[in-house]
Amino acid sequence: MKYFSLLLCLLPLFVQAQNAESTPYYKSYDWTKEPRTFEISEEEKKKDEIILFEKKSVEFINVNDELKKFVLLHRITRLNTDLAIENNNTYYLSSDEDQQINKLKARVIKPNGEMIQVSQSDIKEAKDEDGNVEYKYFAFEGLEIGSYIEYLQYGEEYADLTGSRMFLQSESDKKTIETDIIYPSYLEFQIYPMNGLPTFELDDSDSLKTRMHLTVKDMPGLEDEDWSAYSANLQKCYFKLSKNLARGKGNFYTYTEVAKQIHENMFAPLTKKEKKLVNAFIEKNTKGATSAIDKVRALENAIKQNIPTVEMNFEDDDNIEFILTKKITNEDGLCKLMLNCLREMGLASELVITTDRTEETFLEEFQGYNFLQEYLIYVKDVDAYFSASMYSRIGYPPFEFTYNKGIFISEVVVNGFAASVAKVKYIKGTDYRASIDKIETEVKFNDDNNGCKVEFTRTTSGYKALFYQSIIDLLDEEQKKEMKEDYMKYLDDESSTLENMVFENDHTVDFGVKPFIGKATVISPVFVERAGNNILLKVGMLIGPQAEMYNETERKLPVDAQYTRGYDRTIVITIPEGFQAKNLEDLKINYTPEKGNGTVGFTSTYEVKGNQVIVTVKEWYNTHYFSVEDYPLYEKTMNSAADFNKIVLVLQEKN
Repeated sequence: MKYFSLLLCLLPLFVQAQNAESTPYYKSYDWTKEPRTFEISEEEKKKDEIILFEKKSVEFINVNDELKKFVLLHRITRLNTDLAIENNNTYYLSSDEDQQINKLKARVIKPNGEMIQVSQSDIKEAKDEDGNVEYKYFAFEGLEIGSYIEYLQYGEEYADLTGSRMFLQSESDKKTIETDIIYPSYLEFQIYPMNGLPTFELDDSDSLKTRMHLTVKDMPGLEDEDWSAYSANLQKCYFKLSKNLARGKGNFYTYTEVAKQIHENMFAPLTKKEKKLVNAFIEKNTKGATSAIDKVRALENAIKQNIPTVEMNFEDDDNIEFILTKKITNEDGLCKLMLNCLREMGLASELVITTDRTEETFLEEFQGYNFLQEYLIYVKDVDAYFSASMYSRIGYPPFEFTYNKGIFISEVVVNGFAASVAKVKYIKGTDYRASIDKIETEVKFNDDNNGCKVEFTRTTSGYKALFYQSIIDLLDEEQKKEMKEDYMKYLDDESSTLENMVFENDHTVDFGVKPFIGKATVISPVFVERAGNNILLKVGMLIGPQAEMYNETERKLPVDAQYTRGYDRTIVITIPEGFQAKNLEDLKINYTPEKGNGTVGFTSTYEVKGNQVIVTVKEWYNTHYFSVEDYPLYEKTMNSAADFNKIVLVLQEKN
């Protein structure tokens, strides 16, 4: 999103109003000549690695009437295992053109006290095929279990004042963390700690600089866990410029301010030529559509299939005339085109700006522009969200932008003047019944009962069908074939052979209207085994592979699933003549926790009709979020499906 370029006019407000000290606070910072010593407990030695000391500093300094950011990182890590050595034997330097490294030092301290210094000549460059430097790196030599690695980096970076973040927590335990945020005394920054990080304290010993500092002892590492929003849950802080005390100016970088700037661009009145082009585009691509949602679907498909997008900004990328005549833009331009089409169609809409909830929880109280990463359009008349992403369609925006807050920008016209109205609101997700994965299987044994033929139909809707239907018309025939085989090999993707594969509703225009349906016969040796005269049918495998969740340690992170979803399975088994099923009751599982209030559960039942056993399985998750306290509900539901996956039906000769 190009919101930074819209706000450059504000930057002169931040130039200093007095001769503040321009010498960086940590300009002469260095490590001790003799390495520091640390006491390590036996319990700490069991960890792969432990960060014994970490110092981070961000300092804003006025240099020739321009604010610059100076960044310090000093870290000492003890390596306790071969895995830790493997993970830390190479250090990668940023290739960001806006970053200038002024000081870089690194060394290895071996268990016997021997030191191995890394010199400038040890720094290597990795280049692409055109000879451009992609990144720089150096290797730590002589590492062994019990070694310490220490490195210190100090340099200058682009001074982003609109909203930044600093991670303090990682996967590794940290014994001591020292952190500073420093800026001229005539400025004021807002610092917002997250996820239990303590509040920064003021050091007012220097009248020319404000130093906000924080020391944390014994911060536990946080490991990534399945189904979690890891980055969003790490202890960190956000910071941004809030006031220029010398100028008497404040309240910089608010959502209201950014909404005004974005409104001027995205809601700009169309010229006569643009209006003519837009309406011609609408008329051409919505013929035959009667309802509002059908018109939006038709228009979206036409836009995404006929106007390629690139992942870069370029001149005229959001110029409506250019987009419709040259047939190229980026996702921002695509969103602007759709917004104007909706306006011309008379459909009430709001522009939404939000962020990836797996990375950041959108904050209302800290109005940093680091949260303003992605455009959506809320089409009020159809109560659904549009995204410019090719892997989305109306009503099903990228899941990471749902179940989060965002700025909703609408336009009001008063006495002929248009103005923006911005409100922070919640971006809701979908009901689980909108995203169903349904499999219907029919099992028939071979004449010798040593194998079986499985005829099955897989039907998906919503997010479960989105990846396939949204892009299928953009693929060539070979790509379509591979994708369809992948879809139908859900039951057994290694040893199976597919026959008689046919599909229904396999076009992009079908998404949201008709489910994606595939039918095939699966020939696989994995479903049937013989045990003497008995036939063993691995009936549990016919619901497809299932994840099993058993944590060896206590769960630390809440579950934050991609979207709500449901699974329906029907298995029809024709029992061979002369055989009977002996353990049908094993097919019964009922987990519908009272505490879940119907939002989660797994059930499996069966009925016998003549020589057929009909098994019905249902699994559903009508909430994306489970607190750590409620995690057992999620785990038990997942494991109920995994338990069913293991069921083997024993068919025994009647005599």
